[in-house]
Amino acid sequence: MTALDELPDGPTVTRLRRAVLGWYAAERRDFPWRRTRDPYAVLVSEVMLQQTQASRVAPRFTRFMSRFPTASDLAAATAADVLSEWSGLGYNRRALGLQRAAAHVAAHAWPRDVAGLQRLPGVGPYTARAVASLAFEQPVGVVDTNVRRWLTRRFAGSDDARRLQRLADALAAPGRGPRASAWTHATMELGAAVCRSRRPRCGECPLAASCPSRDAAARVPVRRQARLRGSDRAYRGAVVRILASTPGRELGEGPLRGALAADSARIGAALDDARWGRLVGRLQRDGLVHRSPGMIRLGAATIGS
Repeated sequence: MTALDELPDGPTVTRLRRAVLGWYAAERRDFPWRRTRDPYAVLVSEVMLQQTQASRVAPRFTRFMSRFPTASDLAAATAADVLSEWSGLGYNRRALGLQRAAAHVAAHAWPRDVAGLQRLPGVGPYTARAVASLAFEQPVGVVDTNVRRWLTRRFAGSDDARRLQRLADALAAPGRGPRASAWTHATMELGAAVCRSRRPRCGECPLAASCPSRDAAARVPVRRQARLRGSDRAYRGAVVRILASTPGRELGEGPLRGALAADSARIGAALDDARWGRLVGRLQRDGLVHRSPGMIRLGAATIGS
């Protein structure tokens, strides 16, 4: 490359791909979603892996797929069943978005390209590219936090999202050898296992010889999440978790508030009436709970509930 924004030439791409794919074939970690090209399983794994470590997701993915093995099974489930199975993974609205996407494909079949996948409920640009690549072998670049880190270090220059996406697409271009799915898995694994945020393992990196950041890799900044304790996110997750573990998946408002207060060291101080009302109202609008006389129930209200 002769300029920071210039894309790598053909021979450079070929050498880089050969090195990364050879390393991945020998060193990859075994996760259950790496053994399938079923688009439903791929979508479930990608939604679960958003802001959640792979080692934590692996047992939950297996359990979720056993409970809801197909998109039709997930689409037919109650929201309470889906939320109960998801509880503990965080960001519970993801589960409902996943169920809406499953309902769409159960009714209309799977789109196979990025544009069609991105039109699915709850599926954004990154997830659409991941499913297109991993399930349908579309040669598109996928830039998650891990890929972003090694691309920024290996190709120097800015970490502008558009620039990194162009780089990722150039490296994933068709006619470069092994399947697109293997390349996508390899790019993610390289950032997660070797080109880590802290203490990158440059001595184990297949790209070390040509990397300008070798043994001097700077931190690649990412947006940090706000403190969890005391946040609405903490209370929301706790409400879903408590209801999911309660027989009938419902509790009176008093006992539910008491259960939150009993775990105040982890969740936050007891809520006053005004904040409690706002919290429940938002949970209802998101379809995570609903009120019935004197009770809070998990999931959106249905006829007869």
